[in-house]
Amino acid sequence: MTQTNLIPGQTLHGFVVERIDALPSINATMIRLWHEQTGARFMHLDRDDDNHLFSVAFRTPPDDSTGVAHILEHTALCGSKRFPVRDPFFSMLKRSLNSFMNAMTASDWTMYPFSSMNRKDFNNLLEIYLDAAFFPRLTERDFSQEGHRLEFSEADNPASPLEYKGVVYNEMKGAMSDPSSLLSRRMDKHLYPTTTYGHNSGGEPEDIPDLTWQQLRDFHASYYHPSNAWFFSSGNLDLPELLAVVEDRVLRHFNKLELDSQVPLETGMTEPLRVTETYPLDAGEPLEKRSMVEVGWLGGDINDSFEQLAMSLLSTLLLGNPAAPLYKALLDSGLGANLAPGSGYHDDNRTTYFAAGLQGTDPQQSEAIETLILKTLEQVAEQGFSAERIEGAIHRLEFSNREVTGDSYPYALLLLMRMIGPWIHGGDPLTALNFEENLARLRQELAKGSFFEDLIRTRLLNNPRRVTLLLKPDPELGPRQEAETQARLEAIKNRLSEAEKSALIKQAAELKAAQEGPEDLSCLPTLELADIPAEERIASHETATVNGVTQYWFDQPTNGIGVASLHFSLDGLTAEQCQYLPIFGSLLTQVGAGGRDYLEMAARLEAVTGGVSARTSLLDDPTDLGRNFAGFEVKGKALVRNAGALFELMRDFICTPDFKDLQRLHTVLNQLQVSLENSVPQSGHTYAARMAASSLSATALQREQWSGLSQIALVRELAAKPVAELSGLAEFMTGIASALFSTACLQTAVTVEAANFAPFKDALADVLEQLPATAPNLSGKATEFSPQPSQQGLVWSLPVNYVARVFRAVPFNHPDSAALTVLSKLLRAEFLHREIREKGGAYGGLASYNNESGLFSMLSYRDPQLKRTLQVYDDAAQWAATGGFSDEAVKEAVLAVFSDLDKPLSPAGAGAHEFANIRQGMTSDMRNRMRKDLLAVDRTALQQVARTYLENGTSSVAVLAGETALLKANKELGSQALEIRKI
Repeated sequence: MTQTNLIPGQTLHGFVVERIDALPSINATMIRLWHEQTGARFMHLDRDDDNHLFSVAFRTPPDDSTGVAHILEHTALCGSKRFPVRDPFFSMLKRSLNSFMNAMTASDWTMYPFSSMNRKDFNNLLEIYLDAAFFPRLTERDFSQEGHRLEFSEADNPASPLEYKGVVYNEMKGAMSDPSSLLSRRMDKHLYPTTTYGHNSGGEPEDIPDLTWQQLRDFHASYYHPSNAWFFSSGNLDLPELLAVVEDRVLRHFNKLELDSQVPLETGMTEPLRVTETYPLDAGEPLEKRSMVEVGWLGGDINDSFEQLAMSLLSTLLLGNPAAPLYKALLDSGLGANLAPGSGYHDDNRTTYFAAGLQGTDPQQSEAIETLILKTLEQVAEQGFSAERIEGAIHRLEFSNREVTGDSYPYALLLLMRMIGPWIHGGDPLTALNFEENLARLRQELAKGSFFEDLIRTRLLNNPRRVTLLLKPDPELGPRQEAETQARLEAIKNRLSEAEKSALIKQAAELKAAQEGPEDLSCLPTLELADIPAEERIASHETATVNGVTQYWFDQPTNGIGVASLHFSLDGLTAEQCQYLPIFGSLLTQVGAGGRDYLEMAARLEAVTGGVSARTSLLDDPTDLGRNFAGFEVKGKALVRNAGALFELMRDFICTPDFKDLQRLHTVLNQLQVSLENSVPQSGHTYAARMAASSLSATALQREQWSGLSQIALVRELAAKPVAELSGLAEFMTGIASALFSTACLQTAVTVEAANFAPFKDALADVLEQLPATAPNLSGKATEFSPQPSQQGLVWSLPVNYVARVFRAVPFNHPDSAALTVLSKLLRAEFLHREIREKGGAYGGLASYNNESGLFSMLSYRDPQLKRTLQVYDDAAQWAATGGFSDEAVKEAVLAVFSDLDKPLSPAGAGAHEFANIRQGMTSDMRNRMRKDLLAVDRTALQQVARTYLENGTSSVAVLAGETALLKANKELGSQALEIRKI
């Protein structure tokens, strides 16, 4: 801790220290301050963490669905007073060693967070972010690029059709066609008729074009002011020094304003409502089992922290696992395939809400689902919950509060996300992290009896503020929306004067010139290659061999939570068994085991663990593109006191899994199908890249079969089988377990503080004694693989495209690997971002080189283009091969590589990462040699690898898109036409 000398009432650089609270459960101290001159709020979490995080958030409640808050978030990052360049945000991505940089728009707030482990870098980013938030340029040109604009399809031809373009416009076209995303938006629309949550803060595609540039500027003037700002920092940084910078750069330039940004409680609903909404689905797609039904109830004030705790626990009790009564009733009913996305308690909005429902259902089941939910709640209100179930839910809450996460997002940012709701609405953010007082009160209420039963009655059964929402597919909606858009554009075009047409052509030309023109970026701070750490941080470990099993023990500050991994090689499996391993992993922890049925196992898992998972593992050989290390991992985590219970449950799943409940298999397969299908619109670029890569290497083919569209097709096939036909699958799964689980093909890893090794060592030893020692070795010679370039068009119901081109390159230890890694960052920053995002209107234009798999990818995300993007990929290769970049750009690309390479992991993530390195033979010497090679990459090396692997190498294309878009593209692609496949 670094701020131990502060006391309440003390003044620092215009800030008054308001409160200081210890948070022992997360080893932190919360320091809250406010700024006298402006009223700005500031919170610092003082933690022993080198990954320093800073954020400023504003309360930004929109009063329409034009996406003003969202488009402002984008446009604010397009240049500011002190940094008047076209795109300082993306420029800094390549001049920084950041561990996180982004901005995000929620329903009623906008946040600008970043983090870095490098002090100089942190200070650089602080300057950029403060200026962007409070002093952005907000030019009309940036608004038209990021938000929306009118442009002729042939930019210089007024006879060609008009089009809407813009990054956010295309992003939201993709988001609003995704039924999972649409369900929550439409639920909000009907639950909140009188408050801001009824609007779409991201923007409805049909409303976005109504937003004017002046309205954007007015919104900024109204809400982006220190009096409406919530500053946050975390880590072991110098707080007084940080406050001095914030005061000097921003706050001294403002005086306090009385701003009307408060969101009132929702009062509009007075009686239950049933509504139907639709989402677009491509013609020809089956309509059966494609609907969603959800029942939502308005709750109480987010500032009632006790109710928040109680409703969170009630949500866990009702829906938290397969044994929970509402979860079980919904899934057992056969009325749908899986819980509706968003089922549970939502405490993000000023007025909270609870929802439950089903997806993978049909419209005619809507009333039956609503009736089932209400009937089940009545039964639970009568019967109540056992003391064991309540303790299990409390354990789950305790576990989630103590767990130090942060592999995808910085841990401090996740803590901020838990607090931001009550904080910006005037509540006490402390209660989001420290709930001991409320938990003590809850136990007092439980002692009186019928607490949760009464809560069900007051907040759900007797609450008339209820919406039953049916979201169903409509194959005519997409064409109808497109026709309405075209009619609107045609009407606008018919009204345009010649002067206005000329102005649009001029605007398009000026935007293109600005996007392509050189810029003087000297005003932006940067780092030097000397700022990069010479060696990688490596998670140290102890090694032991017990009963022939190698064990790895990682000493990490996990806050008293142990993470255990049992990793099995696949030596005993047939090729067919390997094909089904991902499905085996999904089923294994969802069925009965050890003499308990799946309900008893689910309840036990919640009571004593943080979860047990099972999944495939696929690691590349750093020396050979043709080899990999495939395995299967059973992983669990628990508080130290529950080490023995955790390993007992893992043993039961491994030694005595029970797949005989065919109805349970059918239920889980249908859940899995829906879950995988839901992931496609959010991760379309990943699925396209995996499919393209699958024709280039044996490992990539295995990866696609295990986690790509091929896996979705296999799951669909199994989920379609009647229950009675699954007995063969049950026997097959049992056979996999018998062949897979053996100490002869096992390695283990445990990550926890060294002081807590002992209980986990004892528990692991007990498990190893009970595992079989041998397994039959059925593996034969690996199948020969020959790369076969392909051009595939993959049909999915989407209004935007995901375009991938993947090139086969070299393994990790090849001399060209470092240059290819740097080239991917260079291409993204210097070429693809401009051509695909800024000019093409896609949400993202990406390049990546996985130097372990040896595959180089160019990708687009939520892309209105298809043929043009494929041409951009060709142009990108030529641009790189001819050296159309500066030496400064090379340095920035190297910095960007190390920003990714040195991103901090959670304690558990650090152990898992090093365990993977050990299994694949990725030594520390190899990794540090790669660091030296990366630092030595120069222009000549980049040109050479671009020529060798991009211009003249072997590559494949895969495009995930709607069928209409693919057929249209094929008419234009000629000999390069795609082989169109329906998944």
